[in-house]
Amino acid sequence: MIDLKDNLYPSIPVIVITGNPNSPLAQKADCFILTGAPAEVCPLGLTPTTSTTVFTVIGDALVVMMMGKIGFNAGDYAKRHHGGYLGAKSREKSEKG
Repeated sequence: MIDLKDNLYPSIPVIVITGNPNSPLAQKADCFILTGAPAEVCPLGLTPTTSTTVFTVIGDALVVMMMGKIGFNAGDYAKRHHGGYLGAKSREKSEKG
């Protein structure tokens, strides 16, 4: 992922969300957000549960903040979701202004 980012947008910093600050990806990142490695609630101890929820919440917060910062609008969204329900809804919203 970092190689792809470096080839396309080398000036964009990499933020990693991790429970392990010593992971190879965290070490290559410009900064990382530490989740605290919460205990998983799966009774079998096999399925990532709590960690995926924490990642989702942090990721959603970052996306929403960045959308506001860059002025991302329904037209921008429509360019990336050109098909299906989300594409139709975003095009309709962007056409209304």
